[in-house]
Amino acid sequence: MRKDFAGKTIAVLGLARSGMACAEVLTALGATVRLYDSKTESELVDAVQAARALGIEPCLGGVAVDYVELDCLITSPGVRRDASVLQEAVRAGVPVWSEIEAAYRVARAPMLAITGTNGKTTTTALLGEMARAAGRMTFVAGNIAAGEIAMPLIKAAFEAAPEDVIVAEISSFQLEWIDTFQPRVAALLNITPDHGDRQTPEEYAAAKWRIFENQSAGDTAVLNASLLGDPRAEQIQARVEPFGRENIAERLSEFVTVSELKLIGTHNQENVLAAALMARAFGLPGDAIRKAAAEFRGVVHRLEPVAEFGGVRYINNSMCTNADAFARSLEAIEQPKIVIMGGVFKGGELTTLAEAVRASDVRSVVLIGRSAPQIDDALQSVGYTKTHRAESLQAATNLARDLARAGDVVVLAPACASFDMFRDFEDRGDQFKEAVRRLEREA
Repeated sequence: MRKDFAGKTIAVLGLARSGMACAEVLTALGATVRLYDSKTESELVDAVQAARALGIEPCLGGVAVDYVELDCLITSPGVRRDASVLQEAVRAGVPVWSEIEAAYRVARAPMLAITGTNGKTTTTALLGEMARAAGRMTFVAGNIAAGEIAMPLIKAAFEAAPEDVIVAEISSFQLEWIDTFQPRVAALLNITPDHGDRQTPEEYAAAKWRIFENQSAGDTAVLNASLLGDPRAEQIQARVEPFGRENIAERLSEFVTVSELKLIGTHNQENVLAAALMARAFGLPGDAIRKAAAEFRGVVHRLEPVAEFGGVRYINNSMCTNADAFARSLEAIEQPKIVIMGGVFKGGELTTLAEAVRASDVRSVVLIGRSAPQIDDALQSVGYTKTHRAESLQAATNLARDLARAGDVVVLAPACASFDMFRDFEDRGDQFKEAVRRLEREA
């Protein structure tokens, strides 16, 4: 049920994608919106023009938030939970929401929501395809960036009719500031160390578990079976549907056979099972679930085939930004590998990366980025010495080509954030694909 925003005064932090979507939607619903950003007008030219088109004069350059007569403050996922602007709002008694909380209050259509450390985007995109195969008008939105899929959740919530369905990828940062957010079906795919630069391991896990916080007996919680022993699993009020690697082929056979899948890797079988369980819980028919699962080829930057020449395959897995995703990437590729990795390591044990390399059939590692020296040291400490350094991604791709033999796979699996050398992981993946295609043209 859409809540009434008419006459409300709402502050929105950040003029990025989700902030501007909040401003647009809430203004359309009759709210008075105040926009704040620490950047200057020269850094936000397009966003400022869009704000003024809505009749909003944004407060820029670190202007303090005015909490007087403010009904709520919607924060950007880029703002740390302990930021003074949010803590001041709490002290002033102003409710703080994330965009997904506002979206839930705006929505008329049911929401199916997915979180976890790894596999979110693949599971979200596949579940969206299952809903479409069932003939439902489907909005795939939230913390998802996969090619043309990049819709803020509040925009989907505003546009979706009651009979439609919203499939949402949800991050830990978005879950920090929820209040009533209650997805009809929610999934927690896994929890492994991530975002150590922003959240302690316990804060990160606690945020992830909040996806089930407001569910009731009529809802469904799809939960990785490895998390059933966590005391927080006992607090879930929804019907719990566990999934995991144990008997994965047998469980999948309720929906689709493993041989029908185009996705590679056991971790992707888990993603397919999670999506199928969510689809069934929502009432989607089995034939639609099977059809979508069998036809789904994955999303960009996730074990994405790029090219094959000289007997060598090239795979883009730029979305691999943490140690667990890295280990799963290597596990999914059975052939000998030349691995391009590095960037800004986000926290955790570097030895975890090194052990994953040592345990897999990795012929050589080409290191790039800020954390390359530390990763190299970790690899050397476990006895892995076949490392190389490159100053750019093109140079790394050239070197990987030279190191590879027929039958090998060259894979970009950074295990790190991208912001030292690239705009984001998508930019990194796109540059890798262009580097590979340049080599293919030369070949």
